[in-house]
Amino acid sequence: MKKEEIKDMRTIKKEHFQNLVAVAYADGYFSDKETTFLAEKAVEFGLEDEVVKITLARAAVLEFEVPLNDYEREEQLTDAVYMSMIDGKVEDDEYRLCLKIAEKLEFTKKDLDQVIELTAELWEKSKH
Repeated sequence: MKKEEIKDMRTIKKEHFQNLVAVAYADGYFSDKETTFLAEKAVEFGLEDEVVKITLARAAVLEFEVPLNDYEREEQLTDAVYMSMIDGKVEDDEYRLCLKIAEKLEFTKKDLDQVIELTAELWEKSKH
């Protein structure tokens, strides 16, 4: 991988993390499960601690960044839905934010509802 490609991947992962933080903070706070998920994603994405701290501190003012490729778009919508469900159910504020995200990612409400349904099914199966 070239140096430029590595830098681009870091930027994509940083934007993805920022989008997850925006979703997690949609209801005005981070639950323990959201915090744990964000910490896991930060490690998975290879983000530096300082980047994570700054991003979390700016949670209330973050703007959603639209990814440029289909894979990232799908992954971000799925992660946004997962983040919304992590504390048990998708609250109204979280659903509205996920719908805005879906629309920005060029998905429909029907697409979002399907992702929510599939994620809920997978969540239930993982409990057993």
